[in-house]
Amino acid sequence: MIALLFIFGAVPLAGDAPSRLAGEIDVAGLREAVARERGHVVLVNFWATWCVPCREEFPSLSRLQERNRVAGLRIVGVSTDFEKQRPAVEKFLAERRPAFPNYHRKKGGDDQAFIDAVDPSWGGELPYSVLFDRSGRKVRSFSGKLPIASAEREIRKLLASR
Repeated sequence: MIALLFIFGAVPLAGDAPSRLAGEIDVAGLREAVARERGHVVLVNFWATWCVPCREEFPSLSRLQERNRVAGLRIVGVSTDFEKQRPAVEKFLAERRPAFPNYHRKKGGDDQAFIDAVDPSWGGELPYSVLFDRSGRKVRSFSGKLPIASAEREIRKLLASR
């Protein structure tokens, strides 16, 4: 009996599985995350589990990160799902096992204020990606599914510039 308790005590139960989310994030936290990566090229991708193009582009983002990580690319994902959809977010991340950290947008606050603070030209559509150079300056935004080939060319130019 004690042996069984020891064995099952060491195995996490389904509800005890570690989170695949790096945490919650708001605009201030996002700015800090980009600032922490100074010296790297950063691509922030906003997505949701209910967004078909977001789900379709996710594997490409992981491959993009894997191909360019050593050169200095850092991708940061931000789920914009509602708090009640968090279990779906966790499941999605557990299944996809992305090569980059993902945050859940902190609940509360005005959605439009969040959107405007990220990028005043953003209309709130998903997916949406923002590219920052090594100094943390916003270089470009991508509305809709990321055109991986052209985005990677642009990213590699930024990676080549020191």
